[in-house]
Amino acid sequence: MTLKIGLSIMMIFRISDSCAMINAQSEEGGLPEYGYDVSWPMLKESVTTNYPWLPHNVDPENNPTPEEYKGMDIQHLGNRQTLFEEYIQGCRDYWSADERKAQEGDCDHFEEQRLDHNVDQPISMVNFTDVGYKKIKVPANLFNLLSNFWNENKNNEVDEFWVPGSCFLNYWASSVKMVNVQDYSIGGGGKLLEELWGSTVETISEWTGMRLVPSSIYGIRVYKEGAILSSHVDRLPLISSAIINVAQDVKEDWPLEVIGHDGIARNITIQPGEMILYESHSVIHGKFQQY
Repeated sequence: MTLKIGLSIMMIFRISDSCAMINAQSEEGGLPEYGYDVSWPMLKESVTTNYPWLPHNVDPENNPTPEEYKGMDIQHLGNRQTLFEEYIQGCRDYWSADERKAQEGDCDHFEEQRLDHNVDQPISMVNFTDVGYKKIKVPANLFNLLSNFWNENKNNEVDEFWVPGSCFLNYWASSVKMVNVQDYSIGGGGKLLEELWGSTVETISEWTGMRLVPSSIYGIRVYKEGAILSSHVDRLPLISSAIINVAQDVKEDWPLEVIGHDGIARNITIQPGEMILYESHSVIHGKFQQY
């Protein structure tokens, strides 16, 4: 079987306050285990509001669980619902200000598609690894090429293009830039692309045990402070993907949250020179502000 591979190259430039980030289910441990619809709406239109301080959680013997909270995960991450509502309203406000580019409701249409995709696609896919993700080192030669390209072109970043109503990233609140590795005019393409594809196809093929065909390459994307990447699965034909951290200037790490094949949320932190492999067709993934 031949699979499609997608490659996303990540740059992080996020400056935040000095408070430590709590990475739930991170490699270092953290908050109690949780799954879908806790950090962000993934399968439903809202996150759980079953807070630990509610009477039925504090003293369950004397306070029966109300019907509305039965089967709902405990919300250990604070008021995530308000954060999400502000997020989607920001999209509506941004596009409604330009009548030529969007009609009222476009953001909600994209949001509905995101949720439907998260619900329908993963359960219909064939998975090729036990958990669905893995963190590894970037091959030294590839990382040197990417680092040199970035250092030579970090002042050539341009605004990323967005389809009206798109709400996968909060570009209306946090500027998202690109330095295109396929742009020959700034030294992209050629040897750099050959090494990117050669190294990653071989690495992911070995990980999945399947023969892979390159599908798309995207980046270098430059994230800024306050950026949020809404939880999603990649559209077909993308099957397996890789994120490479090329460089960063941060006070605290900004992990990728994944929902693995076991249904458990985990936050994976990578430093420059590291990469995440993940089955992006079935592993819901996103990036958020600190909890």
